[in-house]
Amino acid sequence: MGSFSKPLLFLLFLMATYDPATSTNPTTQRLGEQKHPLIGMSIVHMRIVNNLGDNLPLCLHCKSKNDDLQNHVIYNNQSFRWRFRPNIWGTTLFFCHFSWAEGEGSYVIYKNRRDNDRCTHHCDWYVTKEGVEGYTEGDKFSREAPKRDIVFKWENP
Repeated sequence: MGSFSKPLLFLLFLMATYDPATSTNPTTQRLGEQKHPLIGMSIVHMRIVNNLGDNLPLCLHCKSKNDDLQNHVIYNNQSFRWRFRPNIWGTTLFFCHFSWAEGEGSYVIYKNRRDNDRCTHHCDWYVTKEGVEGYTEGDKFSREAPKRDIVFKWENP
């Protein structure tokens, strides 16, 4: 390989693997499917919705190994959203700590090996008095509705 090829390959590698998570406010519209221009990896849009009812606030703090999304308080029927691109090694992991008046707990909200097929582009989680509920993405083409497939019960009710 020539002297120009090695630095170019290294730069392409860095561009393909580095994508910090980006937090968005609750009014941000969902973006359409976006692919990484070099290797075709999809951006995953995460959404956590407060469905506790009774105007109860939810405190949450989400992070990964590389990205700390800070503390947030969301009120009934509001959401917290962020997006990220899973890494090429399939090891992307986000976890969140949730707390409200009657419970708290820390849970893995995105794990590439678990979620790569169940929510390829959009991962929705609903926080209820029962716990934190994960939903599959559903399918627009077959009109398959999202289904609740994961429930994390409160650790300290």
